[in-house]
Amino acid sequence: MSLKPIDNNLKELISRIGGERYHRFINVFMAWKSVVGELMAERSYPIRLDKNTLFVGVQNSAWMQELMLLKPDIIQKYKEKHNEELSDIVFLITSTRKRR
Repeated sequence: MSLKPIDNNLKELISRIGGERYHRFINVFMAWKSVVGELMAERSYPIRLDKNTLFVGVQNSAWMQELMLLKPDIIQKYKEKHNEELSDIVFLITSTRKRR
């Protein structure tokens, strides 16, 4: 029996539950921290993926501005790491952050 890191098992379980319909969003959601870094991931989170446009909830306008400046880098880094295309990211201020 080979042992896998718990992250891989969790990702597989979530993918099975979400099915094909949510497979891409689950990939983006699980990769968010590795793409934007821990600081930004604490202040933002993916809400939904509509075609190739990612909608991201952000804590406040200051962090939204920072993420908007980093948007081209985020799109490029995601593409390089996960070999998937994001055409745009839309940032929305959310009043409360949903816990993962």
